[in-house]
Amino acid sequence: MKKIKVRGMQTPDCAATVSKAVSTVNGVETVNVNLATGEVTYGPSACVDMSILKEAVEQAGYEVEE
Repeated sequence: MKKIKVRGMQTPDCAATVSKAVSTVNGVETVNVNLATGEVTYGPSACVDMSILKEAVEQAGYEVEE
């Protein structure tokens, strides 16, 4: 499992949108979004291309913190 920080989520609908975007990335099997902390945990991390994951989050209207 790997964590990323996402900025811009303010409501449960935001968290659901980010969760859906991350889950569409090839290799992602599990997604957990913590709205309070802005953390998204996903896995397995070994099979996921971070640039594609970041692009999916940005296309959903949010920003991945580096």
